[in-house]
Amino acid sequence: MTVPGEVRTGVRLAFDALGGVVRVVQDMHRAIAKRGLGPVGELQSALAAPVYAAIRAGLAVGGAAAHAVLPDAAGALPVKLTGALNGAVGDRLARDYPALATRLHATGDGPVGGHVVVFLHGLVHTELHWGHGDLAAEVGASAVHVRYNSGRDITANAADLAALLEVLVTDHPVTRLSLVGHSMGGLVARAAVHRAVAEGGTWLPPLGDVVCLGSPHLGSPVERGAAVMALLLNGFPESAPLGALVDRRSAGIKDLAHGTPYQAAPQVRQHFLAATVAANPAGLPGRLVGDLLVSTASATDPAQRADRHVLGGVSHLGLLRHPEVRARLVEILAGP
Repeated sequence: MTVPGEVRTGVRLAFDALGGVVRVVQDMHRAIAKRGLGPVGELQSALAAPVYAAIRAGLAVGGAAAHAVLPDAAGALPVKLTGALNGAVGDRLARDYPALATRLHATGDGPVGGHVVVFLHGLVHTELHWGHGDLAAEVGASAVHVRYNSGRDITANAADLAALLEVLVTDHPVTRLSLVGHSMGGLVARAAVHRAVAEGGTWLPPLGDVVCLGSPHLGSPVERGAAVMALLLNGFPESAPLGALVDRRSAGIKDLAHGTPYQAAPQVRQHFLAATVAANPAGLPGRLVGDLLVSTASATDPAQRADRHVLGGVSHLGLLRHPEVRARLVEILAGP
């Protein structure tokens, strides 16, 4: 889906980001000068302030000029780039740069009916990152790939996914529905099921399987580490500007600190596929490092009712293309 104005809005975003970097540098300069030089440092900062202000003003004018000069039909940014931007700062894009914010939608225009497999990508990704080929066709199903703004909070994306699935089963002859999500995509799928249970969604009866690949059901240590880093940086005036920068990570990223606690619907079969870069999944190193982004304990969440499988020697992104993952998916999706 091409959005008019993506390129010129992207240029404005780039200029605004540079202006933000200048602000961070100025704030750090001020704090370091004050601590190191006292009153002399404060005077130095005051003298430098007009220079920083002039640079920011120049960048603001440049961004506004580029936005005005570029035509609305200047083209679209690469899909993978917009996916990365949405994951990093998607909530801010939705608010301030809507031309760059992805609206949750199904991609592709093939026939849909019978057994339908809905694929959901992870954080900062799009459907272009899936590497298992035409998996749905191999099991006699039709595929629907969903692209969404992974920087929005998980519950908001889940609400949009639930609405899309309502339309899907209403407009097409769907006899069986399966959801396959990588990383955050698995959390969005499970949250959508939870919402449909609460609201009596019409797409629940055909839903059979929810498959999660490396999803942080209990949260990700990487996001928790980012939160601690921001807290530490904010504890010192000299590094507080960097702490504020870390704090601007998207709502979607922050949601990964705790995962999703929802239980499965009674008739739904959950399948949790986890990975560890260690060769032996059962060993202590394998359990500790996980796939480098998600621990095996989080990806398999023992409190959930689910079938579980842990692969050794596979990274988080490797789940998107590893042949053993594909074999497991075929086994699940081809089953009754």
